[in-house]
Amino acid sequence: MWREPTTDDLRDAMLEAELSALSRVSVAQGKDPVSKAIDNAVGRFRAALRSGARVSMGPDRTLPHDLIPQAMHVAAYLFLGSRVGAKVSDPRTTLYNDAIKLAERIESGTVKYTEPDETETVTKSVAPRPMSRPKRMTLSRRQQEGV
Repeated sequence: MWREPTTDDLRDAMLEAELSALSRVSVAQGKDPVSKAIDNAVGRFRAALRSGARVSMGPDRTLPHDLIPQAMHVAAYLFLGSRVGAKVSDPRTTLYNDAIKLAERIESGTVKYTEPDETETVTKSVAPRPMSRPKRMTLSRRQQEGV
């Protein structure tokens, strides 16, 4: 199932100490740094899916549900490091590096993903084919002489 990541997904991926930094951030001049970090992370994984897995892409800003936690680790790293200016912890750096390695494996084609749900449920219409058997001669020429 492909879906769009939310701020709650980002909160679920953040460590306890990082949640306080998330709550302190205010939206300045109409810019939302949380959604920008999420968009950047989703873009990174969508680019990996396009180049390596060669799957049909789901709707814009969506990812396979099992890739969302890894994308949120990238978003948290980007959010904390560049937007908030907080010191990025060693566990966060490890989670970020693991997520980037997964994106690189997807780009190289090592990890495959299925098509989005919308394309899986679409069935191709197949035109019925007529059933016919090839003609076979069952009687020999000698047996057909009287017929």
